[in-house]
Amino acid sequence: MKAWGETPLRELGQAIGTKLTMLPVVVARVNRQIQFLSEQLDESRVDRCLNRGAAYRLCDQSFPFEILVDLDSFPFESRSTYEIVGRFLKGFFSHILRRDVSQEELQALLKVEGIDTQWIQELRENRILFFHNTAPCLAIYILSKAPLRFELVLLKKVARDATTPGDRLHFDQLQAIYHGFASSLEALQRWVIMQVEEFEEKGRA
Repeated sequence: MKAWGETPLRELGQAIGTKLTMLPVVVARVNRQIQFLSEQLDESRVDRCLNRGAAYRLCDQSFPFEILVDLDSFPFESRSTYEIVGRFLKGFFSHILRRDVSQEELQALLKVEGIDTQWIQELRENRILFFHNTAPCLAIYILSKAPLRFELVLLKKVARDATTPGDRLHFDQLQAIYHGFASSLEALQRWVIMQVEEFEEKGRA
């Protein structure tokens, strides 16, 4: 602990604090954008567009891109936070607890805690896709017409009718990634505290 400030742990710890504060801000921005979008959608116009197979035009044509900016930042910031947390844990165990910890060990721990780790792979794949290969397109999936209920969808490819599940990313999938990440962080925090307590007990023995 005396050498904490001389290791990368100090900066990584501050980075994690910043990132974990940024993520809820991204989520809150997206939720506000969805609420604002719902206020701009007219049920009768939506119905006409569906019948004609036409796109729904908003008065502010830049608004869909504002939503995309916020949605696109979610997988990027989430994956960035995930990787920084991983680097911090490896450094913490190496410098403080004097042992190695692997990604496989951490994921095995999460599975024991009953946490579905599928979100890790989904986050990785979507981050790579939107960062390196393409830009998302915004669509809405109509859940009901009266009253009008919808879900945001990110299209992974330009398609008039993205019927293949792999061609789209539903908003509830993004929510699942966020909640999976949050649950994983809570489980990891409890586990790290246990490891520290066990380390201290051995030191007193």
